[in-house]
Amino acid sequence: METIKFIYLPQLHNGENLNFHFESLEQMDRANPALPGVAEQIPAYRAACEELKRSIDVFSSSELSAESTRLDLLRDRAYSALKAFLKVCLNDDDEAKFEAAERILAILRNTEQELGHPLHVGLAKESVILTSLLRNLEPCSEDFERIGATGRLKRLEDANQAYVDLQFERYLEKSNKPSGDVKAARAVADAAYRAIIDRINAQILLNGDEAFAPYVKLQNTLIENCKHLLAQRRGRAGKKDAEQTETK
Repeated sequence: METIKFIYLPQLHNGENLNFHFESLEQMDRANPALPGVAEQIPAYRAACEELKRSIDVFSSSELSAESTRLDLLRDRAYSALKAFLKVCLNDDDEAKFEAAERILAILRNTEQELGHPLHVGLAKESVILTSLLRNLEPCSEDFERIGATGRLKRLEDANQAYVDLQFERYLEKSNKPSGDVKAARAVADAAYRAIIDRINAQILLNGDEAFAPYVKLQNTLIENCKHLLAQRRGRAGKKDAEQTETK
């Protein structure tokens, strides 16, 4: 019994993500009405794909878009690295370090629960969440020092501020242009896609894959092609890092 495979869509570049969604939508249209139970979800997915295309078109027309993408990636990495480091500290034999890391992680988790996960929302909301988080972390300076994470916190602060500053410059540059929040549009399209795939996989597990088999085969081929593209990119990046190391 074959179900649709998982793919982590945030790994794809904007254009790749857009192409994936429109190809997925095209295959759904071809398979419909042989996709029982999901037809009512397809219009919302189609609308999300169209909004993603519009947002990418607007975003790409800005002279500062490439730098905006780079800075957003830096703050995403800084947040992920800080959170991962804190989790490692929970295994420390030093009880004081364990408790310090636990207090900081509690603030991160509360912020995610109340405002949303900063890596799973639009760009503007991510700025709001990170700014609020950093403010909530101000009383924890001693805890950061205790676990040796002051530098990691500073990197997150600097990365978020650099992004906020650039966005202000970008808004001045294109103050009369409609919004193009690609990250938010991607989140909506990704969620709409996952909702349909989850429904299909659930029906396959419940009723068998006969009705869905042709579509599942085509969709899994698309997913495998995307995973191959990502693997090639990681290979090139690893080779480039190795070459740079050798020349140092």
